[in-house]
Amino acid sequence: MSQENVEVVLRSIEAFEHDEEAWLSTADPAIVWHPIEEGHIPSRGHEAAVGIRRRWLENWEGHQIDVEEMRDGADSVVACLHLTGRGKASGVEVDLRVYMHYKLRDGKVVYLYEYANRAEALEAAGLKE
Repeated sequence: MSQENVEVVLRSIEAFEHDEEAWLSTADPAIVWHPIEEGHIPSRGHEAAVGIRRRWLENWEGHQIDVEEMRDGADSVVACLHLTGRGKASGVEVDLRVYMHYKLRDGKVVYLYEYANRAEALEAAGLKE
């Protein structure tokens, strides 16, 4: 693992909400993303990733994403993200955690899988509790 991978993931998370270009610059053109809200159906490439991001952002009246924990391994980073917000259509308040398993190569995110369970995310990344 390298501190560089953690820094790439942090840049990606920080840019996700407000700077599509900066966020996309952290992703490999062939990124494979398995979003939890889309049943973990894999999406491939920048165009698909942008679509997922835009659909996700459109569903919020207001929200905040905080990084609570980062764990790293050889080519992987697991980030615990604390999400709070209000759904645009429903008005429902949301307060949840999602565990993102990132794989990186050559300073870019090549794989992203979203978990609801910390232990599962760590296991998938080859990390221990």
